[in-house]
Amino acid sequence: MGMVKRCMRVGILLFMTGCIWGVSTEPESNPQEEWQVEDELRIEADIQIDADTQIEEYFQIEADSQSGQEESPVQIVKEGNIPTVRFYSEDDDFYVQCIQNLHQGNNITYADGYYYFRSQTENYSLCRTKGAGMPVEVVADQIPGSIYVREDQVYFINVSDSRTLYCVGTDGSGLKKISDFPMQELIVLEDRIYFRSVYDREYDPFYQLTEEPAEDDRYLYSMNLDGSGCELLIPKVCEEFVTDGERLYYLVFEAGWVLYKNSLDGKEEEKILHKENRIWDILPYQGDLCWVDVEQEQLVRLNEQGGEEILASDVWRFTIARGQAYVMNAEEIRRVDLTTGEERLLAEREKALENGGRNREDTWSWHVGSDNRGIFLVNGQVFAKYYESENKGVLWHILDGEAFVVFEDMEPLTAEELVLDTSLLSELIFYYPGRTDENTKQYLDMDGELHYEESFGTRKDGSTYGNFRITLPKFNSELASYEQLNQQMEILLELALEDKESFFQKINDEQDQDYCASWYREHEYSNLYIGEKYISMHYSRGGYEGGMRVWKNSIPLIFDRETGRMLHMDDLFTVEESVYMKRLTGAIYKYCEMMGWDDWNEAFDNNVLVKNFGNLRSYLTPDGIVLCYERYEIMAGASGSPTFEIPYEWFEDIFER
Repeated sequence: MGMVKRCMRVGILLFMTGCIWGVSTEPESNPQEEWQVEDELRIEADIQIDADTQIEEYFQIEADSQSGQEESPVQIVKEGNIPTVRFYSEDDDFYVQCIQNLHQGNNITYADGYYYFRSQTENYSLCRTKGAGMPVEVVADQIPGSIYVREDQVYFINVSDSRTLYCVGTDGSGLKKISDFPMQELIVLEDRIYFRSVYDREYDPFYQLTEEPAEDDRYLYSMNLDGSGCELLIPKVCEEFVTDGERLYYLVFEAGWVLYKNSLDGKEEEKILHKENRIWDILPYQGDLCWVDVEQEQLVRLNEQGGEEILASDVWRFTIARGQAYVMNAEEIRRVDLTTGEERLLAEREKALENGGRNREDTWSWHVGSDNRGIFLVNGQVFAKYYESENKGVLWHILDGEAFVVFEDMEPLTAEELVLDTSLLSELIFYYPGRTDENTKQYLDMDGELHYEESFGTRKDGSTYGNFRITLPKFNSELASYEQLNQQMEILLELALEDKESFFQKINDEQDQDYCASWYREHEYSNLYIGEKYISMHYSRGGYEGGMRVWKNSIPLIFDRETGRMLHMDDLFTVEESVYMKRLTGAIYKYCEMMGWDDWNEAFDNNVLVKNFGNLRSYLTPDGIVLCYERYEIMAGASGSPTFEIPYEWFEDIFER
């Protein structure tokens, strides 16, 4: 019996320390770091605790018209600080697949009769289709970032797996991970890949970087297409980069925005431009460099004489093909002739009225600053990815004449089919979802709950401060596993009492006791659910110890009803973690699209819902499963502690019920 109790205690300790430690809280107070346990108890237990329908004279020049012509790239040589750029053919593989749509995410491309793209309707999977309205095939049940196709292989940055490099057959066969190193872009020149990533000493053998990098710093690397030979090229934080096939161009912030050029091996660096205004979307085109001046919202070209020429105004994003720039802003998409400057309006959307009098689907921007929206040129056609409606979220559209039509459609969904809000309890913009089934009362001990209260001190007026409280359920013999469940509740009580000692010690260490007048800490549970197979509850630890606001750690628990054994999410599903997490988080991302939460787009491209999901951070309700995140983990702390309840209908085919 002692060994059983010790195993249960170790399982809970592993779970609780894994959930609590590493959670970001207010700088003024970080109480979860104080709830520590003995190192010898940190052992492994039994629970292991992702226009025109055809543009004039586009890329696809017939092969027979090219016969007999030798390819002779022209070298345009520029003097001074102006870059030397090869005049490459716009049919070049790296331009069409890697450069042209680089800053819109490169998550759609064309090869051998198929469009390969990140589907907005197939749970963001890597898919392919022969055209608008044609059947969509899932190539890989992974969320792709940038996509590149060579022969019969699709190479892609796998958002589902920490943005690492994968490849899969164009028919969906042979999915393979190529590299463990995360990537932000995917530019392929011959058999070499260029990308940005976090700093890793392993790929910096000559110790080029001497300063400690920040968590969000990105540096320029290259590696072979097979994942070998990775090396750091530029030991500077690169905000973005591009290449013309012979030189690298990258943007660095150094008391302003500095554009550098360099050789492909990173050994011939030269500064070519310094701007006070932020610039982005740098694109080499026919010997010139083009970019967007963010502050002025202008498309600018650095010409052969070294002068800057404004090509178009009111520009947020752009792409270029056959002497035409395609630009977009919040309300319109235009085509600009780069020689004459003539503009043509291709499509526009009605502007939002100041009084908010129009429906969201009539007023939502084409683009709101994210790779999840943008303008793309693919196979001679203009694509845009933007918000369609509150029942469909963001969809791919294709320009047909002077109007965009849906390229990949879906059946309308209600928000409640994706994420439920069944609780009246809330914190800021998030609910603590889940209702307690009334049937649970028959399984609870009539003598009451496990309860403990104590205060650190008493004032002269008799009021208390430093209040500490614990409330946990106690089960009766109606449950076959009630003894095992109650033993685990007792262990939780013991751990909470250890937390009390650290809390009281913190108050005692404060010289000004009045500063602690509003401090408190509590351990409690809610949303107790006893189903046919599982028992679950939302156990939490929270309080206030100074700083801007109160804090709370979600520590949800799930047990097997028959045995009382504590369960991990892997025990609940018939598929591996990457599959069920993609299904669950895909519902949340689509829900956020429908709700118009634009600031979730960057979170999606970095897959923060999977990246920041801790061990045993879910609980069950009568209606679905709830995923819990701590404050700051996936959005600003002022938004609260995010929790999402996904209905069983969304994943019942892969759930152990």
